[in-house]
Amino acid sequence: MSTYRIVCVKTQHPHRHIVSVGVGGTSGAPSKTMTTKEVRDKITAGDTFETYSPSTGKKAEVKKDTCGKDGCKVETIRSKSDAVKDNNLDNLSICP
Repeated sequence: MSTYRIVCVKTQHPHRHIVSVGVGGTSGAPSKTMTTKEVRDKITAGDTFETYSPSTGKKAEVKKDTCGKDGCKVETIRSKSDAVKDNNLDNLSICP
């Protein structure tokens, strides 16, 4: 089992669904890009994904999620809530 640190994201409208993430490296130069489906498949297989807060040093686990907006059933990912803004997937840098 592997652990991957997500450093940046790419989103799609209308609900800002995450469509891919950058892992490893830095937000400006991730080591690898993975689609949301790849991340979800790896989580199912037992791998772990996390984000990191530079301000507090806290990590947030990333989990599979389904969009809860009316009529939307897009399978996506979400960081677990821990009240730290800068390790939330929604607040990470946009991948290059």
